[in-house]
Amino acid sequence: MPDLKLTNITKRFDKSVAVDDLSLSIEHGEFVCLLGPSGCGKTTTLRMIAGFETANSGTIELDGMDITRLPPQKRDIGLVFQSYALFPHKTAAENVGFGLKMRKLPRADIDSQVKKALDLVRLGHVAERYPRQMSGGQQQRVALARALAIRPRLLLMDEPLSNLDAKLRDDMREEIRRIQKEVGITAIFVTHDQAEALALADRIAVMSEGRLMQIADPTSIYESPANATVDQFIGQVNALQGSIANVEGHIAHVAIAGGRYISGLDRQIPAGTPVLAMVKHERVFLSRLQPAAGENIFPCQVEGRTYLGASIVYRCNLGDQAMTAAVPNHPAFEQFQPGEAAFLHWASADCRIFRQ
Repeated sequence: MPDLKLTNITKRFDKSVAVDDLSLSIEHGEFVCLLGPSGCGKTTTLRMIAGFETANSGTIELDGMDITRLPPQKRDIGLVFQSYALFPHKTAAENVGFGLKMRKLPRADIDSQVKKALDLVRLGHVAERYPRQMSGGQQQRVALARALAIRPRLLLMDEPLSNLDAKLRDDMREEIRRIQKEVGITAIFVTHDQAEALALADRIAVMSEGRLMQIADPTSIYESPANATVDQFIGQVNALQGSIANVEGHIAHVAIAGGRYISGLDRQIPAGTPVLAMVKHERVFLSRLQPAAGENIFPCQVEGRTYLGASIVYRCNLGDQAMTAAVPNHPAFEQFQPGEAAFLHWASADCRIFRQ
């Protein structure tokens, strides 16, 4: 039996549909990320699970129990917010123990569970500090300890890393994953950051306009997107408009502007159908000499160059088409300057074709 099961959940605000007929099952101990742009319905979904919003239709079950209309305090769910939401006048230990105190546990039990929770997040040494005396990362870990101290059946996190700087965000990502695995708790993490989702999740649920587009493990989401919406949101992608010219075996040939043809993986789309041919930036290569053999080889001119340290991003013009290539910053790869001529090339296996 799944730990959490959402069945045909719909939520409307006046005439606007925030979540549209969403069904989702999450297994015990699983870490699932709800991923999507602002306004896609991911936070509303989390708030319905938490009990802060009520679904217009559908059911939410936790451990087989219908909690759709239970008040938040009766759902046995731990919450970590984007804003930390720590009490400024309470110490770290007092913040962590607040939920236990509300449950009227004996003092000795509260002290024991607070210590365990702070030790779990490696913050036993800041137990007597106030939030103003802690860094952003420490405050976030105290908020996580507070959510875990009550030993909830489910842990919900709403973009908890968005207020941290890049390095601290990476460190906290690893800490959250370590803690979740150590405790073995089922967790849902809301984010618009694809890197966070790819790094943290057992499975990623990509949402768009209130609907679930695809749920799968990170590798499958990235390598085998279910549709153009998922492909465009996960990673950086080139999208070329065209139509199916013909299919040979497992390869489809797409006619694009300028009388060019590109090849990609066939998705059994009939000839003449308008499509998007999509290839991620890091799967496109640049060379000064035309490759002797291969697929999808086109002359181009480099129009722009962005140095990113680990990679160099080139913006290229194919005449009436623009493409971007993200090339590793390594001596094994040629480097170019704006204005230089080059050849773009990529494998058919790296080109996904979707109906427009």
